[in-house]
Amino acid sequence: MLRALLVVSGHELRTRLRDGTALLIALVAPVALASMFGFALGGDDPPLRATIGIVDLDGGEFPASVQSEALDSEELEGILTLEAFDAEDEARTALDEGAIGAAIVFPPGFSDSVGDGRGGEVDVMTSEAAPLAGVVATSMVDRISALVEARTLAVRASLDAGVPSDEVGEFVEANGAEGPALTLNSDPMTGGSIDSSVYYGSGMAVLFAFLVVGTSARSLLTERQNGTLSRIRAAPVPPWTAVAGKGLVGFGLALTSMCVTWGSSVLLFGTSWGDPLAVFALCAAHALAATAITMLIASGAKTDAQADGFNLGIAFVFAVLGGSLVPLYNLPDVLQTLALITPNGWASTGLSELAVSGGGIGAVAVPLAVIGGIALVTGALAALRFRKGLFG
Repeated sequence: MLRALLVVSGHELRTRLRDGTALLIALVAPVALASMFGFALGGDDPPLRATIGIVDLDGGEFPASVQSEALDSEELEGILTLEAFDAEDEARTALDEGAIGAAIVFPPGFSDSVGDGRGGEVDVMTSEAAPLAGVVATSMVDRISALVEARTLAVRASLDAGVPSDEVGEFVEANGAEGPALTLNSDPMTGGSIDSSVYYGSGMAVLFAFLVVGTSARSLLTERQNGTLSRIRAAPVPPWTAVAGKGLVGFGLALTSMCVTWGSSVLLFGTSWGDPLAVFALCAAHALAATAITMLIASGAKTDAQADGFNLGIAFVFAVLGGSLVPLYNLPDVLQTLALITPNGWASTGLSELAVSGGGIGAVAVPLAVIGGIALVTGALAALRFRKGLFG
């Protein structure tokens, strides 16, 4: 059985190498396009800037500490500018005129309310014209909400434990709730900075994985039309040998294509895609998902031309939706949500995370799990359809 699989795989690989499709689609085209985009659009994206208005109607310790912590945040160094306003209307006017990208409003009595354990609310105003400022302001408000909730719980627990109300503030601060402190998380899908050569290089690698595997799917249907599969069925080998052999070659060439595109990007532009083990794991997972999806398409196609058309359509739709051609954070919210149903979206998110954060394989555990799940489900469906259709 293994020998039959190796024979089919070897024949498929030799055919792909002889007709030049492996060299052209797996190596030349993705490297050429990735290099072209890298040279044309290379370098870092324009510097990110976010100006956020602060309307401090409270005048207490809490708003002042939040502003101080935000300006001291390493994640926002060189990005964030705070501008003070005396009234909410002034901030709204500045927001409408584009002078600021978002505004946070601290109501009167906010610090006292939080200090007494009664909680508090802040308002945030955002503009569609300045999405980064909106992301930063929303993130700050989320952190403020978490701090207010923690402070409120600490005060209430202290009061329940019998601490006098006039001493509870000092007691809480002495036991760990000293005041506001912000830790803002980076999010490459909505505001991170990534070198364009890395972004478009990884995008081309992800896109061409589908096109590379597509030639194996076309080959499978061509051999069915030529009667080769019928002869295999008559031979003393498992009927799935042809599908598995061609899928194995498609997966191997797709993974090779992605790795060569990755290597060429590093050599030409001197930029890193991140931790090598994590990048390779994402490439392998995406190549596997592309193989399973392409074979699922082939299992329902009647001719090789139909399989080609379906595969091209899926490859480019997934590329657009998944951010392989256009950065995800430039897409409308609804398209950013749709990106999560494609392996391209998760692969792009994971590769961006690795390039921006420098994290290891743990940083892309979720993208790896989702892409693996997509490969498992579509692979199982392809196997069922091949069993009923191609060999039925």
